[in-house]
Amino acid sequence: MTQEQRVTRGSIIIFILSLILLLCLGLTATLAYFAGSQTSDMTLILGGPVRVTIKDRQDKQTTGAGNLVMNIKTGSESLLPGMGIDMQAIASITSSQMYSTSAMLRAILDIEVRNLTTTQEKEVEDMIRKAMAQCLTYREDGIRDGWVLFDDGNYYYCSKDKYFDPTTKQEFIQLAEIKTSDEGERVPFINGTFQFPTKYYTNQYAHAEIVFNLRFEAIQFHINDNEGDDIPNTIFNVKKILDEVNWDKHNN
Repeated sequence: MTQEQRVTRGSIIIFILSLILLLCLGLTATLAYFAGSQTSDMTLILGGPVRVTIKDRQDKQTTGAGNLVMNIKTGSESLLPGMGIDMQAIASITSSQMYSTSAMLRAILDIEVRNLTTTQEKEVEDMIRKAMAQCLTYREDGIRDGWVLFDDGNYYYCSKDKYFDPTTKQEFIQLAEIKTSDEGERVPFINGTFQFPTKYYTNQYAHAEIVFNLRFEAIQFHINDNEGDDIPNTIFNVKKILDEVNWDKHNN
């Protein structure tokens, strides 16, 4: 039953009770009427746009095609197996202070390996992703919000809780609600030092180039289906919307 239906039903019940009271009193006494009037105005304003930028540990902001700061722990300019890579990537989500809007967040991390065979490039990428996993803030079921690596290869910032679907009787992971303001809410993605893999590297891997491309995407916490009905913020529902968004249009 909708809110409007509940209000209508409540009004009907009140009318019937008043009518019964009138009939009962009309047999024995003169009914006194009480009258009054009250009005109320409420202005609703749409929430402000949600924006996201990338920052490092020192709050240095990276936008557009900027370079995210990464350090090799040995101080060398060349990367060798076993070296520590310090990578800090933090999403800073903002909206206007007056009309703040809660948000949801997705991270797309592409690791491009160059100058090797196709098979070697895939092996290196897989090893790097595995090593980096220790620096990600993963979701812990029932304990903390965090990142979830989904089947599409992208990361979604999800709630520690789950959504229970009464129709299918199944539980689904849903994205976390991120409160925003003009100061920005910080959500760490990669935050720490991971060791570059040491296995299987020989001279044939020398001169390989590795490029990290990171993209954050943020949308409002409230989503609807094509008919305009509210739908739960599960990964699948949010992914479908994010994949359809014209980001170039909305970022301008």
